[in-house]
Amino acid sequence: MDSQEKDPAHLSLPMSQWLSAERDDSLLIAWRGPQALRLGQFRRDVAALAARLAVREERRWALCFDDSYRFAVAWLASLYAARLPVIFGHQREAILKEQRADYDALLTDFPLDPGTPVLSVAEGSVVDIPLPIWPQDPRFILYTSGSTGQPQAVIKSVACMDRESELLAAEWGEVFQGCSVAASVSHQHMYGLSFRLFLPLALGLPFDAQLTEYHEQLIARHQGRRLIFVSSPAWLKRLDNRLALSACAQVFSAGGPLTFAEAQLARQMLKTLPLEIYGTTETGMLAWRRQTEEAALWQLFASIGLRVNSDNSVNVASPLIPDSGEAALSDIIQLAPNGRLFQLNGRADRIIKVEEKRLSLTEIERRLKALPEIADAAVLPLQQRGRTLLAAAIVLSPHGEIRRQSMSEGAFTRELRQALRSWLEPVALPRSWRIIDVIPLNPQGKRAYAELQELFL
Repeated sequence: MDSQEKDPAHLSLPMSQWLSAERDDSLLIAWRGPQALRLGQFRRDVAALAARLAVREERRWALCFDDSYRFAVAWLASLYAARLPVIFGHQREAILKEQRADYDALLTDFPLDPGTPVLSVAEGSVVDIPLPIWPQDPRFILYTSGSTGQPQAVIKSVACMDRESELLAAEWGEVFQGCSVAASVSHQHMYGLSFRLFLPLALGLPFDAQLTEYHEQLIARHQGRRLIFVSSPAWLKRLDNRLALSACAQVFSAGGPLTFAEAQLARQMLKTLPLEIYGTTETGMLAWRRQTEEAALWQLFASIGLRVNSDNSVNVASPLIPDSGEAALSDIIQLAPNGRLFQLNGRADRIIKVEEKRLSLTEIERRLKALPEIADAAVLPLQQRGRTLLAAAIVLSPHGEIRRQSMSEGAFTRELRQALRSWLEPVALPRSWRIIDVIPLNPQGKRAYAELQELFL
């Protein structure tokens, strides 16, 4: 850890000090294959982009990046230039066009043309430009799925992110010392943003600018490093026990709970039992667990409290939540008598997680009903061989009836899946389909999901 440069009262470095001129220019910030990206270069790249943004009139800059170093440059430059970074959980041009009212311009390393001004992030600046003064209480916007099916804007505070790193350093700071950080999760979502980028930058640890997509890459890229690996159940459960072991100092997992068997597989292959993190985009991290035994309970982080109300709704109080310090949760929680441990029993709304992607079933239904072939649709999750997949029951429009008569049902549903690809990521595409005459309703006039599930048995 870069502890000698931190305020003695702090275990981690606040974001406002990441680019401090007092820090050594040779400090390794990130690597990209054989390329080393150091603090002096990082500072110059941020200052150069901040200067470009400062003379432009656009205020809200969407950030869509594959490379984490370039994303970090864009994120910091936007804040230094007193602009508002807007982080969507995707890089899809069709949806960016649809969300055009939510941002003014785009910073990206993708070939995107959403109908707004687009700037790419240049690396390797050799000009020393003074950084602007760090803004007071800087914030950014992170988008997540909402229960209405529409993307929801969550305003995040840098000060709360700083506090989160302090909590992590207080809990596991000694383990982090001398480590490098690699990840299989995107920085475009809250968990990846916190653990893949913010944590290493706050603790002075280098991070891999590229995503670790496969087990083989973990072996090939990171041998010889004392590694913190930021991952998810979707990635960890695909570990291949026929490959060589990849010893890690620490493994984090979030986005959904690991099964006990998956946790033990990760311990076998990565030589450490994963630390599972529970939290939300709105609240930041809330709790953690290590599955040393089956049905291990979750433990709240220090200074975070949960309250289960008489109607079983849940409220959280946390210093990581901007302004109010409180929020409601959409999860079903059984709190232990001591108030610090709990069991997680699923979600109470129509936001689900498939392969650790947070998906809105309402949004997928809306996309289906927007197709000319479909008059009505219901989407539900199914469990098959230990995996969650999506199923769609659809009612055809007159146009859809005509199209269906001209081809097989398999060809017809493949055509529907293809039409959805502009709007939905692959994991959100329904895998099973049923064509029905009407969506069944229960006596209260609500959709009869139990009856719908029977269609797929």
